[in-house]
Amino acid sequence: MPVRSTPLLALFPRTGVWFWRLPLLAITALIAIISFFVWFGLSQEHDERRAALVSDTLWMEQNLRYQFESTENQLSQIGNEFGGGGELHSERAQDKVRELLQGSSGLVAILWLNSEGVMLSTLPASAAPVQLADDHPIGVLRARTLNRPTYTHSFQLPDRTYAIELVMPIFGANDFNGYAVGIFSLPRIISTHVPWWFAERYRLSFTDSAGQEIASTTQANPLNETQAFGVTFDRMNGLGIRVNAYRATTRVMPAIVVVVLVAFTLVIAWSLWMLRNRVLRLQDTETALRSEHAFRLAMENSTLIGLRARDRQGRITYVNAAFCRMVGWSSEELIGQRPPMPFWPADEPEPITPEAEGSEAGHAAPSAVEMRFQHRNGEIFDVLIYEAPLIDADGHHAGWMGSVLDITERKRAEALARDQQEQLEATARLVTMGEMASTLAHELNQPLSAITSYSAGCLNALKAGRYDEKQFTDVLGKINHQGQRAGRIIHRIYGFVRRSESRRERMDVNAAILEATGLLETESLRRKVRLQIEMGMDLPEIMGDRVMIEQVVVNLLRNGMDAMKHTPETERVLHVSSEALADGVRIAVRDHGAGISPDIADRLFDSFFTTKPEGMGMGLKICRSIAEQHNGRLWFEADANGGTTFYLQLPVGADINA
Repeated sequence: MPVRSTPLLALFPRTGVWFWRLPLLAITALIAIISFFVWFGLSQEHDERRAALVSDTLWMEQNLRYQFESTENQLSQIGNEFGGGGELHSERAQDKVRELLQGSSGLVAILWLNSEGVMLSTLPASAAPVQLADDHPIGVLRARTLNRPTYTHSFQLPDRTYAIELVMPIFGANDFNGYAVGIFSLPRIISTHVPWWFAERYRLSFTDSAGQEIASTTQANPLNETQAFGVTFDRMNGLGIRVNAYRATTRVMPAIVVVVLVAFTLVIAWSLWMLRNRVLRLQDTETALRSEHAFRLAMENSTLIGLRARDRQGRITYVNAAFCRMVGWSSEELIGQRPPMPFWPADEPEPITPEAEGSEAGHAAPSAVEMRFQHRNGEIFDVLIYEAPLIDADGHHAGWMGSVLDITERKRAEALARDQQEQLEATARLVTMGEMASTLAHELNQPLSAITSYSAGCLNALKAGRYDEKQFTDVLGKINHQGQRAGRIIHRIYGFVRRSESRRERMDVNAAILEATGLLETESLRRKVRLQIEMGMDLPEIMGDRVMIEQVVVNLLRNGMDAMKHTPETERVLHVSSEALADGVRIAVRDHGAGISPDIADRLFDSFFTTKPEGMGMGLKICRSIAEQHNGRLWFEADANGGTTFYLQLPVGADINA
């Protein structure tokens, strides 16, 4: 038996579910860790941006507070310097006010009020009349009461922008001189005191006491609603600022790194999953192959048919247990053997094998050949080998595969069957002659009676002293003729019923027909059946057993006579003919009987089936067997005018099966 390599997967046990869950869990953990670090980095970045937002907002609040306080101080200096002497309208005071208005203070107008709160003048003059806050009187009162600068609530100017009032009490050397009121434009303060870098990062807006936005920087980018911070100014009636961070632009490289890392992780997970499925399929395939291999090996070892494989050089590559038992050698001893094989009989010629016939291409059809093998103990036995080309997985001719059957018992049974067949045929002939006994007795009685009569006449003539040489010569000639006739009848009966080995020889079919009709001549007269013989000319000779062919014709003639038992005497005609065919000869026996009914037509050639009360049911069965032994055919057809025709067709050169 060929050596089979152990598959790689067979070296490892089948993996369980945990084996595949562990890598998946590891990949899941890796994804979780990556996600955590990404989230942690984003969270850190968010916190850093939040801290920067708070820090920048507080810085902006301090800067704006400083600007408001600086403006307060400048306005207070102007008021204290020029308010007490009534010099507010002097050229110097005007220059100071213009400098303050045109600077970065954010003021759009300055109002001078007397101690009673009545407006004295407005700078610049183009600002009169000035829009004042709704709570202007309250602011003035609060500034006088607290003796310090106060701010009113925000209000809307005619240009729809918002502003706030600064009410500054002004004192002279010894008394209260009035109020200086500065109107701050919130958009101007934003445009003046918010640096460019701050505006790029954040959106700054002023809010009132209700938290409503009243002025803001231009929104250039989408806002990050989650990052905002607000601060309220002290002493400014709820005025505050709120800073919103713009939505951060995505940083390309970190995003690419994260995306690539996640993509590789997913690809690894997908690859591992596909590898898992493939390995599981391989394991299932390996298990199925092992089961199939074990099953086929069990079948090969349990079968009674010997199996043998050979390569193209004739070397044995595989044998099963049945073949080893058949020849007596083990598989280890046989595998690798080259011709001549140890199980070939030494005194017989080398058997013809497919490779010896030159069928190297591997396209030869499977063939069967009978051979003789020799067991290791010396016993000779017959085998039947079915040999077919062995094609490998690539479609190449790799050698030959043979199925070896021990047919010794079968050949013995066939020989026994042939002997029994011959005995049965001889018995059938004896039965036929037994059925013809009365006819044969009558046929023999005629020459015997004639011989008796002629011999009695001669004796009487001799006793009477009458002696006529010519008369005696005629009588003795008639006695001799009748004796020869009786001898021919006995010889014909002996030749028909004697049991002998089948002889294959060239024979004339017409001679066999004449011999058969001669045997039944007396019986046909007794049954009042007319025999019409029509023999073809120039029939080819066939190879066969003449006695067997005569037996078939006799059986067909007697069956035809039986079929016309109830036919009127004038119509009892049995027609026998022979004709030449392209590949042989055909004998036809046609009767004018009642025909064969369809219910018995299919059983007519079965063993032991008969319609005659005294019949054995083997006549037609034996006739068909004889026809098949001669490689011929026996069948019947119904005639359109009534009756049946039986046909016996024999090929030229037909050989009797051994």
